[in-house]
Amino acid sequence: MFNGKCVLISGGSRGIGRAIAAAFYAQGAEIIIMSRHQEELRRAAQELDSKHEGRVQALVCDVGDQDAVAQAFAQLKAWGKSVNILVNCAGVNLRAPLAEMSVEIWQQVLDINLTGTFLLSKQVFPMMQAQGGGKIINIASLMSEIVRPGISAYVASKGGVKMFTKAIAVEWAPYNIQANAIIPGYIETELNAPLMADEKFNQFIVKRTPAGRWGKPEDVAAAALFLASSGADFITGQVLAVDGGILAAL
Repeated sequence: MFNGKCVLISGGSRGIGRAIAAAFYAQGAEIIIMSRHQEELRRAAQELDSKHEGRVQALVCDVGDQDAVAQAFAQLKAWGKSVNILVNCAGVNLRAPLAEMSVEIWQQVLDINLTGTFLLSKQVFPMMQAQGGGKIINIASLMSEIVRPGISAYVASKGGVKMFTKAIAVEWAPYNIQANAIIPGYIETELNAPLMADEKFNQFIVKRTPAGRWGKPEDVAAAALFLASSGADFITGQVLAVDGGILAAL
């Protein structure tokens, strides 16, 4: 379905980002995965390119650093790549009570989660404009809609991602660029493994989720494929919850 398309996925070396990369690869796309962690990124690229077709490339980049993003896109241009689909999946959650949170923690979370989304989107815009269109998919969070204590910076950043998605959709619609966000629910990832191993918390999530289970990274990847497809050409500025019904049940 995506033969000939180039997909850039930040945070693509693990978890949801990696599942999205695998889904696009299976549909024929050329994949560029981006992360700050060089060795993890290298291994992921090798494992994702299961057919050894050279359709997966790794690009080391701290998305919250303007200079690093500029250098990464200079590398893309040197490779002769132009991005058709951007998936902003890189994110971090640093916890601290609001009254005790340092400016450094606050800024680091916003830099990666929100400013990184801005920087990558801004860099792909001229590429998509020249191509006559493109797709931008931002990974938001349940915390775009609800709040838990101790993660105020994360909540602020993901709320910003949701509204920034709408801003892209409105401003860049004349260029045939569609921008949408996905809200994952509680998903089975390596980062959530300790929570799933906690029997009490695990049962709480299963009971709280109308679907009666944790989501899988592939559930989110399937939504990303749809939003990137021609079937979603008239869908923009939307926020799609892939959460098993949690938000609907609150």
